Amino acid sequence: MESKLAALKHYVYELEYALKTEDVDMVKNISRVIRENVDSIEYNFNMLTNNATGIYYKNINNFDFLYKPVEVENPYEGNYLENFAATRTYDLTEAGVINIHNDFWKEHTILRTNVFGMIPVDMLTEESIATLIKLGWNKVEVDVLDFGRSTTNQKDIFDFCDENFNKYLAIREESTDDILVLKFAQ
Repeated sequence: MESKLAALKHYVYELEYALKTEDVDMVKNISRVIRENVDSIEYNFNMLTNNATGIYYKNINNFDFLYKPVEVENPYEGNYLENFAATRTYDLTEAGVINIHNDFWKEHTILRTNVFGMIPVDMLTEESIATLIKLGWNKVEVDVLDFGRSTTNQKDIFDFCDENFNKYLAIREESTDDILVLKFAQ
């Protein structure tokens, strides 16, 4: 990994020079190489840090979501989730985004979660965002972790997520069959 860091430092110096000389093509090329280097370093770091668990993943993206917070310690007790679902549906309908929400979640199979109401911000209008926030929804940055079509047992992935992530949603992306975890950024 030291050689990758040395290469990254070298490219940063080259980028600095390209910016000073206003060489647009050089800036684009070096920026691409730097991104590739950073991705490689991050992937290798994840491989090292997760070697003990045998769970491998890559942070492939991050997005802003709105989510409806759970307001009890154990949402599985009593009929809290039924009431929560009814309120969530009301909120989404009130904001005019119930169909957007439902269409988004039809493309993903939820495997496990401790978050029960989420929708990507980039699918919403400013007005619908304001309505949901007024109704108690919060904006959060979500990291998208790719566990791939892992040979790792799903239970091991879920146990790993339970131990390491405060709030997350494990899904199977229908189009690729990959296991993704939407993890709230800390």
